[in-house]
Amino acid sequence: MIQISYISSATRSMSQNDLEDILRISRENNAQSGITGMLLYGNKTFIQIMEGEEKVVNALIEKIKRDPRHTDFHVLKKKTIERREYSDWSMGFKRVSEGDFQAVKGLETLSEKDFNAAFLGSHGSIVESLMDHFRKDRMRKIGQEELSLDQEDRLIQILHQTIRAAVRVLAVLMVFTILWGVVDVVYIIYSKLISPSFTTFNIRDIVSTFGAFLAVLIAIEIFINITLYIRKDVIHIKLVVATALMAIARKVIIFDFKEMTPPYIFGTAAVVLALGITYWLIERRLTWSEPDNL
Repeated sequence: MIQISYISSATRSMSQNDLEDILRISRENNAQSGITGMLLYGNKTFIQIMEGEEKVVNALIEKIKRDPRHTDFHVLKKKTIERREYSDWSMGFKRVSEGDFQAVKGLETLSEKDFNAAFLGSHGSIVESLMDHFRKDRMRKIGQEELSLDQEDRLIQILHQTIRAAVRVLAVLMVFTILWGVVDVVYIIYSKLISPSFTTFNIRDIVSTFGAFLAVLIAIEIFINITLYIRKDVIHIKLVVATALMAIARKVIIFDFKEMTPPYIFGTAAVVLALGITYWLIERRLTWSEPDNL
């Protein structure tokens, strides 16, 4: 396989619809041809990196050269690869703005006007740093853009803002639920302490009290789960699996094995094992996918 990166200048400013058309067609064709990669656009400049079988990529490059929507086509780098670096995207995309440079170490002094074919064409290391940064950033955020406000479409922004507001309402309601649970725990302990049968306080009563404690702890985990849905630096599926694993593991602590049937116990063990393996696989996947830092 080979990987090719190129830079070119748009013949006119690309609108959101123009870019969406480019991406839609590219993703359809690339998926059929087994090509993966990423496209950056900003200041009427394209930077694209593609990887796949050499014959297929070369043929696509020749086709792209003839596209009338850009000019000053220039190949930045061509290399042989054994493993794809953009395997998750038939065509990833990032619209580059001035603020993006501030997030890349060593490029803080650059501005959006520096994102042009003449400058970047002679500074290949800057292009590599940008592409590597956006690739790492995107890998960290896979699955986390559902509530992003970084959308060009105004309607999508409004819908995402509405959902974020709903999440905040759920968070407030969950806080009331947690406080109610704390009051319940206090009441249970208080009722046991003042009960005439305090001397008969046995292990079953202790387990029942533990259950009330654990219910509050699980509610707190759900609260954290809810609030993290408005952030973009976490992996939601990892969080959900971790919450489920902690919840069922804590439930095991208060099992009354005298009343539990063997199928129920084995079923619970199977769920804990499955969740544990799932969490391990997610963690392993993220570790493998995260490239070394610059």
